[in-house]
Amino acid sequence: MDLKRIIPIGMISDDNFIMPTCVAVTSMICNKSPETSYIIYILMAECSEESKKKLIELDTMSDDCEIKLIEVGLEKYRNFKQLAHISIACLLKFDICDLIPEYDKILYLDGDILVKKDLWELYNTDIEGKYAAAVQEPSCIKNNTGNINAGIMLFNAKRIREEQLSEKLYQTRLELGDRPSMDQQTFNIVTGKDYKYLSIKYNYMPGYFIKREGGQKYPISKINHFYKENYRSMKELEKAAYIVHFASKNKPWEYNFNHGAKEWYAYYLLSPFQNIPLEWKSRWKYRLDKMHEAWRNNGVKGVAGRVVDKVKRSFGIRGKGQSWE
Repeated sequence: MDLKRIIPIGMISDDNFIMPTCVAVTSMICNKSPETSYIIYILMAECSEESKKKLIELDTMSDDCEIKLIEVGLEKYRNFKQLAHISIACLLKFDICDLIPEYDKILYLDGDILVKKDLWELYNTDIEGKYAAAVQEPSCIKNNTGNINAGIMLFNAKRIREEQLSEKLYQTRLELGDRPSMDQQTFNIVTGKDYKYLSIKYNYMPGYFIKREGGQKYPISKINHFYKENYRSMKELEKAAYIVHFASKNKPWEYNFNHGAKEWYAYYLLSPFQNIPLEWKSRWKYRLDKMHEAWRNNGVKGVAGRVVDKVKRSFGIRGKGQSWE
């Protein structure tokens, strides 16, 4: 392996997320520069042998991409309640710098992504004196909290290990109790937001910028102003994106009408899962899933509220501060 431009990458997966993780790695390999080598450490949260075989297949796809599997138990986090669509396995992110001790910097990537360009520019970001580099979450456009999206993080692993941050993260998450955010809120609290803020091109989240029925949730001028960019349109931003992150609940492997689903599927057909037919859900099933979610959250009141919201939307009425999915 060429030692000139090695990038250590950390990822996490349980059995439920092996497939999208394989697709994400496939996209990395397809769009990597010949000058760059990836060493991808995948923390396997109690994965099956079948899952392990799929990940090993990735190791044969490129001579410049090495896959290293780290089998990890979840006993430490067993008492944390899994909420919404987020697995407790993501809490292993607290430990990733300790589990991969060889490097001073580690690039962490979620599995629900496409990597469309070489990652050396991102990895080469100067994070001296910071805990990590990351992109501010889209909600900051409205409330400017300084919170980051924790799905793509360039960790200052040396500082994190020296300050034993993993234990502080664990204890803080324990004190927070049950809540929809598994790890992101905890990082924003414990680090004191001592981050290097990255360009949106390194973590572009279409689910938070593009409406399902078409159109944008924010004008490009507002996006440019907040992220200090100069894009002429959302299409130009999408073209510039290094990483597309399907961070919202509705994933491209579940609904083929999601923004970016066709591009994601093209990499699926190159992945170790290419011979396994993908069963997408219909728009009708999507609406039914949303009704079930409303029922779980608020019972009859939740379902009634969603119906009222749907009627309002059909007449072009929107409540104050409301952003429709």
